[in-house]
Amino acid sequence: MKSVALGCISLVAISLTSCATVRMGSEDTQAELKKFEPVPGKVSLYVCREDAAFVGAGNHTTVMVDNQDIGTLKPNTFAHAVLEPGNHNIYLDFHPGGKSGTLTIQTQANDVPIVWAGVTGHGWGVLTVDEFPNRADAENCIRGATYAVPGP
Repeated sequence: MKSVALGCISLVAISLTSCATVRMGSEDTQAELKKFEPVPGKVSLYVCREDAAFVGAGNHTTVMVDNQDIGTLKPNTFAHAVLEPGNHNIYLDFHPGGKSGTLTIQTQANDVPIVWAGVTGHGWGVLTVDEFPNRADAENCIRGATYAVPGP
């Protein structure tokens, strides 16, 4: 009985952490984005998924900003978009699983906001978007991540 339970747990863990298809951006663009330079008159938005989660790591997780796909994330990746100043709605669309809650941010020209994407509850909760606790943590997430772009 113990081996059957262990087998079931293993199958669930494998299915939850299988590799999601993620398309990476160019290394040159990634290097430029990691400078965090503002785009004159625009908003340079980053969404970074930390490498802290085990459960759900294989979910196909698309970052949606104002209902537009800006990139598919897996742990330790980030997406980027240049936007007009104003209010923007950010959420994650993941398969299997549905949609996260929506984070609305208010931006001004030349802003460089960085939004957190990850799994709450130390990797055992729900996939969500939120603000980083501080700017240093936000920039460290981007520096340690790989640039992801929308899939085909």
